[in-house]
Amino acid sequence: MIKKFIRDHKVHKDIVAFSFFDYIFFCKPAYLFGPIAMVLVGMYLANFANGELVLGVSAINIKTLLFTLGLSLVFCCIFIKNEILSLSENVESRFGFIEKSIIGDKISIKTAEVIHNVLLGLGFGFIVGTSWINIFIVAAIYFSWLYVSSCHDDFYKSIVLFSLVAFCLLLSGWLYADNLFSNYLKLILFMLLSIPYVFLFSSTIILIQFGINKTNSFIATLLIMIGFIIAYYNNDPVGATTLSVSLPFYFFLLFRGAERDLIRAVRYPIFLLNFFLFTVYPLLMIPLTIIFYLSKYYYWHRFNIHFPALAINDDYN
Repeated sequence: MIKKFIRDHKVHKDIVAFSFFDYIFFCKPAYLFGPIAMVLVGMYLANFANGELVLGVSAINIKTLLFTLGLSLVFCCIFIKNEILSLSENVESRFGFIEKSIIGDKISIKTAEVIHNVLLGLGFGFIVGTSWINIFIVAAIYFSWLYVSSCHDDFYKSIVLFSLVAFCLLLSGWLYADNLFSNYLKLILFMLLSIPYVFLFSSTIILIQFGINKTNSFIATLLIMIGFIIAYYNNDPVGATTLSVSLPFYFFLLFRGAERDLIRAVRYPIFLLNFFLFTVYPLLMIPLTIIFYLSKYYYWHRFNIHFPALAINDDYN
């Protein structure tokens, strides 16, 4: 009864019509699941490399919260900037919020730029205040991600640049947790431990940016297989488990190649990485659950779309 009320009652369309919701989801918080997970993996790997595999970290650290908030704001700015740039490049955005969009004339380009600049300033301010050395890494993430998003037709350049973005995401988390540059052996260890997660991130981006074909599916599946082998020999429980459970979805994509297989191969590995990170950082479940269900509520009543969704059938959205 409660589910039916939340799903079907017309009052919810009036609620999500408030501009407050449009401005919140203009920042696309549901897209944060991937990059924030990579940063947390960097923190986890720093402790793992030092032989400190602590599970169930339940202490609330205000500094870490502010650092993560700063990163989230910067990542939201990347999503906003990409939508602004997509207008000039005449690239269709699935959830457009600027000017002539699916929700109407809600946000002008000028307003979008102001929101972007304010959030970017706040984000970098939080990062400087909590981990100043990361300001250079996060700046590299910001500019590299925006640049590679414009490389729609350059397959190999996109793989290289998104791999760089993945390394920087992991590096930002590691630098927050440990001084990586104090010992060159740590830098080598970071590179080795990071490879499986870079391959996971890059394979997902390949599928998002270039879609389905045999070459893309084969490369993405190969990256996941190699990443799993490396994580297994690194004795990395989070990496090995995430990649091994993700691998069957890539096999389905490679051998059957249906559109729903592509959606599963993109969404499920991101979910699984976050899910297995819960064993290390269980409090992560709280913000992710709030974002997940609030996003489902908003996108269903605003766009009539189930997003984000994990149950993917023939009639998926």
